[in-house]
Amino acid sequence: MLAAVCLVHAVLATATGIMHDANHGAFSRLGGVNHVVSYSADLLGASSWLWRMNHNVAHHHWTNVVGQDDDINLAPFARLAPGQRLRPWHRYQHLYLWFLYGFLTLKWMFVGDFLSWYKHRKDLQTRSKHFWRDTAIMFIGKLVHCTWALVIPMIFHPVHMVLLTYLLCSWAVGFALAVIFQLAHCVEGARFVLGDPGRLVGDSAMEHQLATTMDFDNHPRVLRWYAAWLLGGLDHQVEHHLAPRLPHTVYRALAANVDSVCSTMGWVRNRHRSLPAAIAAHARHLYAMGRAPIAQA
Repeated sequence: MLAAVCLVHAVLATATGIMHDANHGAFSRLGGVNHVVSYSADLLGASSWLWRMNHNVAHHHWTNVVGQDDDINLAPFARLAPGQRLRPWHRYQHLYLWFLYGFLTLKWMFVGDFLSWYKHRKDLQTRSKHFWRDTAIMFIGKLVHCTWALVIPMIFHPVHMVLLTYLLCSWAVGFALAVIFQLAHCVEGARFVLGDPGRLVGDSAMEHQLATTMDFDNHPRVLRWYAAWLLGGLDHQVEHHLAPRLPHTVYRALAANVDSVCSTMGWVRNRHRSLPAAIAAHARHLYAMGRAPIAQA
């Protein structure tokens, strides 16, 4: 049990503080180092190649733009944004979706990456210089992940215990990652863009990011180091979206500069009072989205 808890922490910290930075080119000044370290995503079961294509481009360029940002599309299980189809079971999403969040990593591993590859393969062939090499690496990464996470443990332990431990650890990591990302964008107070897929909130990319992204970095002092290590700076999502090529270790210092610019320009800078407040804002958002459609610009 203790080893499983340590493993969950290690995988989560690797995903937030190492994999995420490397895939944004922020882990090292050397591009080659970033490329090699980005394969930590493949070791964890997700494709670093598809992450860069989908997350870095679609999510960061079109944050909270319905139809462009795949990170806010959980259909048919949930309705996260105005303009998305409302289904009868969404009325209860504020209750059941927390449990489904835990299956995020399993979805990446066994379903999501393959569906994304098949759905966008023509676009990927156009955008990727080494399409078939990257495809092969994606499959090899899945095999490597299954080898260290499942096959080798099964040599030393009962199969059912390995599968149960893998399921529980994957659920814990998936739940944490899903909630971390949702607290930044799918919360009460965040803006969404409907209709024109090329439209942004405000007159600049910075205004758009400020309107669609929120921080939740006000941690108690005693937990500040732990949160910074475990979350990999993703509690500073505003700073990350404004400067994704910077390492997460500078986000707290950068926050003061963002505050100064917003004050000078008269822009609103959104920040949750605390982590519990952010979770409550997400719960209220899920409740609202599960009911009558709400129009936004």
